[in-house]
Amino acid sequence: MKLNLFPSWAQRTAAPVPLAEVVDAAAGKQSAPATTAPALNDEQLALVGVLHQLLQTLPQAYSGRESVKRLCQMVLPASPHIRLVWVGFCQDDSEATIKPAAIVGKALDESDNWQLAKDCFDYVAPFAQVADWEAGHDSDFHALFTPWQAHPERCSAKAALAIPLRSEKARMHGMMVFYADSEDYFSETGFASFQAFGHVCEVIWKQSNLSHLLTRQAQLDSLTGLLTRRRIVHVYEEAVAATVVDESPLSILYCQLDDFHKINDLYGWAVADNILAAFAKDTGAQLRKTDSGGRWNATEFLYVLPATDTVDADNLAETFLGHFKHHPVNIENWSIRLALSIGVATYGADGRGLDELIHYATQHLRSSSTSAEDEL
Repeated sequence: MKLNLFPSWAQRTAAPVPLAEVVDAAAGKQSAPATTAPALNDEQLALVGVLHQLLQTLPQAYSGRESVKRLCQMVLPASPHIRLVWVGFCQDDSEATIKPAAIVGKALDESDNWQLAKDCFDYVAPFAQVADWEAGHDSDFHALFTPWQAHPERCSAKAALAIPLRSEKARMHGMMVFYADSEDYFSETGFASFQAFGHVCEVIWKQSNLSHLLTRQAQLDSLTGLLTRRRIVHVYEEAVAATVVDESPLSILYCQLDDFHKINDLYGWAVADNILAAFAKDTGAQLRKTDSGGRWNATEFLYVLPATDTVDADNLAETFLGHFKHHPVNIENWSIRLALSIGVATYGADGRGLDELIHYATQHLRSSSTSAEDEL
């Protein structure tokens, strides 16, 4: 198998036909300056038509992964020669092989393992590879055709075109790969339309990341990293729904920092904020993966404990109290012991509504009985 792993100098330096010229030519227009755009063949016209349709109809409500897959699905009908469309993203410190974020096409069942080696990602320019399956293959040659190396006789693709995808995250890279059944398909069709699909893919992924970031910011308290009050209420409601179905126990743990205003007065608001953040991190280390913690008020915290009865909730409360009694919070040059009070309540036995459970917990607080003090 003979492969061109890296793009040639001509491929890297050749200026692709601008997308605007492709669209103008499809519409029968002339680009400025007054030169007639090259006529598009049927294949190019079909790809441009899909691009227009994609921009007009791609649902905004889809997640990034679903929208990228939808993009790939819309490309395929434009050409009988495209066998597969693969989209993947990787980080600089990711594993050696990258699983696809989206992969569609008739050639999907021709390989047992559709992962691409990270070292075949190219971040500079579109590049093409051609496989000569009759010439044999080198099993440890990492390239765009790597997934087929175990069974090259099953491969119906002969050419691949990889479009780099650039994420807003500095350490995140992506690649959109088109596979075709003709060695000359991409050179004859041109890169412009495929680059346009790559740009749309970039936009989808960036919008998805932005949406995820905004959602995450709306759900997390910016200071402590715990869930916001609204979000922890939602988590509790979901836990109640699960409890009703499987009849498992459910408890909450309510925690408040005592006399925290003294720390704020003594050390200042900046140190006090850092203490709250450190406290949240330390409590998170005491929780199980299934537990959720939220900042209920300025110095009050609420933890939802699925599959936890009263005995287990009491044990967790004692663990919290013991930890902070013997482990001061270390901030800058200060080592500060926190005084806290904790109460627990169990769904059903102590109430059903969250307000009712919190009221019960606050009426049955137990204290660390340790005033906040510092050790230099």
